[in-house]
Amino acid sequence: MLKKQKSLLSAINFITILKMKNKLNVGVIGLGRLGRVYASDLAHLVPDANLIAVADELGNLSETFAKENGVPKWYSNHHDLISDKEVDAVAIITPTSTHRNVIIEAAEHGKAIFCEKPISISLEESREIVNVTEKTGVFFQMGFQRRFDRGYVEAKRKIEEGIIGQPVVLKSTSRDPFAPPMEFCDPSKSGGLILDMGIHDFDVARMFMGEVSSVYSIGGALAYPEMKEVGDIDNAIVTLTFEDESLGVVD
Repeated sequence: MLKKQKSLLSAINFITILKMKNKLNVGVIGLGRLGRVYASDLAHLVPDANLIAVADELGNLSETFAKENGVPKWYSNHHDLISDKEVDAVAIITPTSTHRNVIIEAAEHGKAIFCEKPISISLEESREIVNVTEKTGVFFQMGFQRRFDRGYVEAKRKIEEGIIGQPVVLKSTSRDPFAPPMEFCDPSKSGGLILDMGIHDFDVARMFMGEVSSVYSIGGALAYPEMKEVGDIDNAIVTLTFEDESLGVVD
C-alpha cells in the first residue's frame, strides 16, 4: 500500500512540474544543412519546445543563427552547451563520426537526447552508446521519423492485420535531388550513401518484414564520379534476406 502511495505521489509531482514548466528547454548541437532545419523548426514550429541554445564549431555560425532566430544563448563548442544547466534536452545533428563522444557526454550530464541517424559508424561504438544511455537512464531517441509517419504506420497496421496478405518481397527506393557535399561523404566522418542515407530504408525494412539474416550489396560512383576520390558511391542496390526467408531490395 505504501509503495502504491509513493508511486501516486511521484506521478502527481511529475504532473505538477509539467504544468509549471510548459516547455522543454532544448539545445541544438551542429548547425550544418540539416542542423539549421532542426533548429529553425524547434525555434518556430514546435509549440512545446523552447530553443534556448545552439552550438557549432564553425566560426560565428551559432551566433549568427541565434541572433537571427531569437535564441538567447550560443556556443562555439558542444561542451559548454551540454554543461548549461538550463538545457533539459539536446538535439545532436553533427557528423556521424562525432556521435559517440557527444552522446556519451550528454548522457553523463543527464540530458534527454535526440540524435540524427545513424547512431555511429561502428558497431563497437554503437554498443557503447547503448550501454551508457541505459546505465544513466536518460531518454534517448534516434531520428527514424518514418516509424512515426502516418503512411508508414498505416502500412504496418495493414501488414499486422493481414489486410494485404503475407508479405514476401519488400522494395524500397530512395532518391535525393542532388549529391551532398564531398566533406559529408568522407568515410572518416560519415557512413556515406549506404549507412547515413540507406539506414532509413533498412529501418523500414525491419519495421515491415522483421529481422534480416543476410545482406548483399553492389554500388558505384555513376552520376558523380568525383565521389570515388573520397571513397563513397552515389548508387547502390542492396538485397536482403529476412529471417522468415522473405526477400527485400533497397536501391
